[in-house]
Amino acid sequence: MREHTETIRPPRALWVTFELGRPLGVPDDAPFQRRVLHAAARLLERTDGPVIADYPEHVTEEVDLTGWACPINLAPGRTDTLAAEIDRLGVWYDRAVAAQGRTTVGVSGLDMRAAGELVTAALDEALPAPQLLKQAIDDLKAYYLEAASAFPDPGSSRTRKAWLWDETILARSLLALQPKLAASADAQHRILGNLTLIPATERHRLG
Repeated sequence: MREHTETIRPPRALWVTFELGRPLGVPDDAPFQRRVLHAAARLLERTDGPVIADYPEHVTEEVDLTGWACPINLAPGRTDTLAAEIDRLGVWYDRAVAAQGRTTVGVSGLDMRAAGELVTAALDEALPAPQLLKQAIDDLKAYYLEAASAFPDPGSSRTRKAWLWDETILARSLLALQPKLAASADAQHRILGNLTLIPATERHRLG
């Protein structure tokens, strides 16, 4: 994310507008990827750092959400909770792990119910330790997106991210948590709230 790079200020960085997780751009397009690598390598010639160079090529990927729907009802109702949402995704997460043979969930050391309880507690009570909260949130995001990859019609990674931020209680919880973190007296909580909690592409959702 660009704001992270601006904060860290590495000597040289190449900023690209590609989808998160595709730092070299178009999949299976070797000439395109070579151009990205060459642009990054040319930054080694720069001596005026720290510098962020904008890569000139953009990737246009049409997002068609038609016919893409979650196969279970995750719309919030009066009895819906974050815990219930997490539980309902469990079967899809298990299928995703079985199919892929791996998972990125686990950095917090918490099970997903406990991670959800930490987020709920952060909303309703005193904020927990910032590092544990960040790791729990990262685990939850990964859990949701991995579960969505096992849906009968999973769509693209972009449509799964749209589902996460448009339709889930988790996303609404994180958006509600952001102002509390941003106003915290703890610098690490503020960094989490202002930089890493909500992706730049979703910050328009903040009130």
